Amino acid sequence: MADTLSTPPAAPEPPTGPASTSSSAPTATLRPGAAAPAAPGKGTARLALLVAAVSLVVALVAVGVAGVALVRSGEDTPDTTAAPGATNSAPASAGADAPAAPATTEAQAQPSPTAVLGVLNPQAVFSPAYKDQELIPQVTSQASAYLDLNEPRVVQQGSDKDDVRLELPYNSTVPVIILLDGVEGAVVPKTMSDPQPEDCADLIRKSPVPQRAETAAQRELMMCVATSPEQARAIGQPQRIVVLKVAALSSNAKVTLQLKAWEVPS
Repeated sequence: MADTLSTPPAAPEPPTGPASTSSSAPTATLRPGAAAPAAPGKGTARLALLVAAVSLVVALVAVGVAGVALVRSGEDTPDTTAAPGATNSAPASAGADAPAAPATTEAQAQPSPTAVLGVLNPQAVFSPAYKDQELIPQVTSQASAYLDLNEPRVVQQGSDKDDVRLELPYNSTVPVIILLDGVEGAVVPKTMSDPQPEDCADLIRKSPVPQRAETAAQRELMMCVATSPEQARAIGQPQRIVVLKVAALSSNAKVTLQLKAWEVPS
């Protein structure tokens, strides 16, 4: 009896898997260590993000290339846009709007550039400087003569007081008179026998002897000469107007000159 009272048999264990019913779908069981499958749509989002990043990089590169090309084209093309208030030409110097004067030669007569004689008052009073002076310079084909008309006297070449040079042209016996730098003059017409300083100033203004021109020292030649104002100031003397007359001319080119002069009013 005791043998028959043994431990009753254990109840059967319930099944470990989920109970299946006719209304539920089967569920997959994960193996230990297996990775969970990616959620639906996650890979597509990553691909779209990658494509967008590549598109952005390509766009930035295109913008950079366009900028470089624009800069290079700007360097090659000259800037033709004028700044506000700027003109199309370089600044002109004073008087540049006036037409350029034609080139002239030394032998061409020009209006007198001496400002002192050009602005003389018609009522200006000239003071006598000297009169009845005589100079007898002699020139050869190898040697010229120089005259200081302020004193007057014959001076050596290179003096800082010379106003006139006399020289003898080749194959000629008649010397020529040449006015030096800063000195002006005019030939007195034969109809004027006794020119006064006002007459000389007017002649020099209207019909000056060209610079460095050669005037033949023929007998009875008469010239009005205005000494250099710069030289006169340098030696401490007033500028002078001189009437120079060729009184005689010898066969050996010896010239006799008669002179009288007036001081130009300052």
